[in-house]
Amino acid sequence: MSELRHRITILRPVADTDEEGNILSSPVVEVEKAWALVLPFAAKISDGYAEKVQEVDYRVVIRYRTDVQVTDRVRWGNKTLTPIAPPYPLGGKKRWLVIECRELVEDG
Repeated sequence: MSELRHRITILRPVADTDEEGNILSSPVVEVEKAWALVLPFAAKISDGYAEKVQEVDYRVVIRYRTDVQVTDRVRWGNKTLTPIAPPYPLGGKKRWLVIECRELVEDG
């Protein structure tokens, strides 16, 4: 894992509610910047009758930390990745943390 060569930013949505308890659209705040290894591992192109969906899945590996939540987002360059599973330690040891993410590629 000496190849942590990608710079990522961990973003966290801030949930606000109005006086009736409805969740309002939430801005994101920058939690931390970290060095990471970003590996694309799957791509899915689904062409249904109603819409075409293109997804790319990534495995993001960073140094182990306990403050990454499943609701956080990962910004890598100009891409915003959404976690699809809770973060887990690589190999069961608390040295590296793996965040499996998905990027939805929009058709321009």
